[in-house]
Amino acid sequence: MTASAPGRQRVDVALSRIIDWLLPRHCLMCGLPSGHGNLCPPCLSDLPRSPRRCERCGLPLPGSHDSVCGPCLATPPRWDRALVALDYRFPVDALIQRFKFSRNHACGQVLAQELGRAVRLAGPGLPRPDVLVPVPLHRGRHLARLFNQSELMANFVGQREGIPVEDRLLSRVRRTRAQSGLDAKSRRRNTRDAFHCDRRFAKGLRHVALVDDVMTTGATLEACVRELRRAGIREVSLWVAARAPPP
Repeated sequence: MTASAPGRQRVDVALSRIIDWLLPRHCLMCGLPSGHGNLCPPCLSDLPRSPRRCERCGLPLPGSHDSVCGPCLATPPRWDRALVALDYRFPVDALIQRFKFSRNHACGQVLAQELGRAVRLAGPGLPRPDVLVPVPLHRGRHLARLFNQSELMANFVGQREGIPVEDRLLSRVRRTRAQSGLDAKSRRRNTRDAFHCDRRFAKGLRHVALVDDVMTTGATLEACVRELRRAGIREVSLWVAARAPPP
């Protein structure tokens, strides 16, 4: 007989507290004792969170009452809305780099927690997707890295929000160059026809949320959305840990 979900959560919390007592945590950024978290309270409060963002692209909005920025009004993106937790600048850029390339899962937990926090703060006004879909890695890169950072974040948020994760819906069928260092046009060319949507897993889905660690020009996410639309999915949201400023 297995324990209930609330029972497992209570056991997990108790074990976590015992481990924290035996092996106190230290802040990932400043190195000082951090209590139960991976960041100490001052470093956690210093994370760059923008109070208002464009509902379509996730960029910070100036002090106006508009909910959508001018560029998105002029040329709406392919997706329906974007939920973004943090600005991609220090220390968020360092956390993401350490998570992806140094396999520091504690950094990934911070990013996932911030994304979950953004979901909760959005409240009931945020449309709930049928499933969360992590942006896939090519199998070669996945094997080299040993994990997909977007999948880990999707699993973390999905478990806490009660939303299933469907990692079979999208696959990356063509290995692409690293997007860093490419301009917007080159990024779009680089991701063209790089993804495939398996229609077997799209049946019955109306609304999905793509989960990724960072959004720069949106070229990768745009390529994913294009495939999802082709499979008949009507509504696509973006749930992203960090948003980079325009190039």
